[in-house]
This record gives sequence, C-alpha cells and structure tokens, in this order.
Amino acid sequence: MDEKRRRKVEERSKSHKFKGDKTRIMKDIIQEFLNDKKVAIVGASAKKDNFGRSLLLELSKKDYEVYPVNPKCKEVEGRTCVPTVKDLPEDVVSVILAVPASLTDEITEQCIGTPIQRVWMIRGVGRGAYTEKAHQLCLDNNIKVVYGFCPLMFYGDGMHKFHFWMRKTFGKLPAEFQLSPN
Repeated sequence: MDEKRRRKVEERSKSHKFKGDKTRIMKDIIQEFLNDKKVAIVGASAKKDNFGRSLLLELSKKDYEVYPVNPKCKEVEGRTCVPTVKDLPEDVVSVILAVPASLTDEITEQCIGTPIQRVWMIRGVGRGAYTEKAHQLCLDNNIKVVYGFCPLMFYGDGMHKFHFWMRKTFGKLPAEFQLSPN
C-alpha cells in the first residue's frame, strides 16, 4: 500500500472508533455480521435474477433470520417485506445494501436514529452500493461499515471463497480490511 493511501486509511480509521475507543477494522465488523443471526437485506425482490434474493436464499440455508426490505414488494421467498429500514424489528442491527449506489445515501440516512449498528455496502461486479457520502454518514453516526466485498465471499462457499482468495492474493482488498490492530 502506498504512503498516501496508508495515511488516508489511518485518518479514516481514527474517526471510526467505537466502544472502548478500540479502532475497528473491517475484519472485525465482518465477523460481527457473520455472528449476528438476524440480518436485513435492502433491495431483495422476487425477481429470479435479483442479487438480494440470491443472498436471502443463501443466508436462509445457513439458518440466518433474513428480513427483506423493499418498498415495491410485499414478500420475497415467503418472507414479508418491510418498506424501509425504519420498519425493521428493534433487534435487527445488521443491514446489507444490495441496491444501486444511487439509492445508498437515502437508505443510509434512514438508518440514523434506528437500532442499526452496521451497514454492508455490497460490491459485486461493477461499482456496487458504496458511496463516499454514505460511508461518512455511517462514521459520523457510529454505524460500522463494510464495503468493497460481496457478502457471499464470507457467507458463501466455493467460487465465492476463491474470489476472495484471488482479491487478497493480488492486493485488491479495501485498505481498512488490511489494517492490523494496534
């Protein structure tokens, strides 16, 4: 990692502190997602080619309680959709954004003032859900952030694990993921 990028990451991670003043690195936050058996997926729909739906199915197979969030759907795979993250049950604190980046800022703003503690802005093929503004909104409101990864690299098996290995091997991981604890 070059010096300029390293300094930028260190500055961002300084503002990304939580309970106990411990700097949180992305590996820790991803582990918190994996440990939390309740998760909301914003953008899941009934369409067969919808990534949010695929993610919902995969997590359901692994005994996660998944809550689809989509104002345009009544249900996805037998689960009732809620229209916004503000409508989620109080004990759901993890949200995965499987939406275009153009919707991310608005959805992130909905998370403020709710029990949401962590947001995963997916990255698959293309840009994914990440925006700099949403990232900063999360940091400013003590919401932990994961970005730059497809969640299936961690929740899934097979090809997804290989994809993660390839990105790690060739240095294509977000810098915050590569930081080591103090």
